[in-house]
Amino acid sequence: MRQPLRYQILIPFTAVLAVAIVAVSVLSAALATHRAGRKIEEQLQGIAKALAESSFPLTRVVLRQMHDLSGADFVFVENDGPVVTSNAQLDASARDDQPTGNESQPLSLDTPVEITGRRYFAMSLATMARGFQGPGRLHIFYPERSWQEARNEAALPPLAIGGIALAATALIALAIAGRLTKPILELRRQVARIAEADFSPMPLPERDDELRDLAATVNRLAEQLREMERAIRRGERLALLGQLAGGLAHHLRNSVTGARMAVQLHARECDADRESLDVALRQLTLTEENLKQFLAAPQANCEISTAPRKEHCQLSAVVNEVVELLGPSLRHRRIELSISKSSARLELFADPNQLRQLLMNLILNAADAAGPGGWVKADSTAEGSELVLRVIDNGAGPPAAIADRLFEPFTTGKPEGIGLGLAVVQQIVKAHHGRIEWSHRAEETCFEVRLPKAASEPSMSVQQEAGTSAL
Repeated sequence: MRQPLRYQILIPFTAVLAVAIVAVSVLSAALATHRAGRKIEEQLQGIAKALAESSFPLTRVVLRQMHDLSGADFVFVENDGPVVTSNAQLDASARDDQPTGNESQPLSLDTPVEITGRRYFAMSLATMARGFQGPGRLHIFYPERSWQEARNEAALPPLAIGGIALAATALIALAIAGRLTKPILELRRQVARIAEADFSPMPLPERDDELRDLAATVNRLAEQLREMERAIRRGERLALLGQLAGGLAHHLRNSVTGARMAVQLHARECDADRESLDVALRQLTLTEENLKQFLAAPQANCEISTAPRKEHCQLSAVVNEVVELLGPSLRHRRIELSISKSSARLELFADPNQLRQLLMNLILNAADAAGPGGWVKADSTAEGSELVLRVIDNGAGPPAAIADRLFEPFTTGKPEGIGLGLAVVQQIVKAHHGRIEWSHRAEETCFEVRLPKAASEPSMSVQQEAGTSAL
């Protein structure tokens, strides 16, 4: 049987308080009733003592005044004389119903007597006070109804206060249980959404307490699961890409090798336009080298790039070489490509082939963004202990929908793109212990790569660490 947490909190809490409040209220009511009885007894005992010791005659007027003060009825019976009462209804039966003798009978609130159809608590005492003819006996009757009214008046306030306290306690317990269980229900719904692969964060409770900390932890868990899901999907896509590209690379390598040999034979027999033929040969050679590296990588690893083979190289030389390789293609597409040369010595310890691949991807990506009639600028400079490579274009910049995932594999805003160029760039940058950032302002998009300078050739352990990070 399901037991909601609200009732698990509410029922025990309310039950304990209810027992305590009822016990205190009943005890208070009993004590108040007892005090009211004692007060009535003491009051009547005092009146009886005062009348017994009085020297004035106990006339009907005097007894009536005592009745008005105390609420009790008085009957004075002279020895062999008339009966004097404070209430005319007692005249007929007072003498016959009252005990005789000289013994005093104390007031008893336990056993009432019935006189003229009404119930009284009675007491009697002999008195030296004189009536019309001499001393007699004084009888005091306290109405049972008056006693019950006094008892109810004494008991009602504690019981009323107890009832109000019990109701207030139940409402407060209900409110506390609701405030505690509402965030817990929200957490349950959030966990259910996470189980359904909805990793959107839940709003945090307003109160800064343990439940807020738990909600924040659940949001962090959802974010970590989102990243894990992305990593798993990316790994699955890369694994599939590795399987498909493995076979395709063999055919491409054979085709590129044949094309390079054909261009070499043509260049030997034709002296015209040697510059274009040299660019074509260098492009084919670079493509063949990239295919060799891809085929040499372990297929089970399915990484986009292999470990860098670092050596001392000049960043400006790499930039010039890439511009020479891509210049004819961009001119054909009516895109202006320019470079800003730095006078500083831009030397670093890196893999020149991977640097060429990095820069080519950035320039080609910028050319696609700029389009016909646009322009692309590349510059390299030194800033402190870093070498900075920038590629700037006048394109519209990446779409907002993919701006946060720009360097993830298979993220692209081009209908014909596959989304691997910038992912390759980021892996090469990480393998060289650098960083890459991008920005778009004033109708210009800038990709900035920062790489550490090479003071001297690193030790073998550093090289191994670089290779391991790339893998």
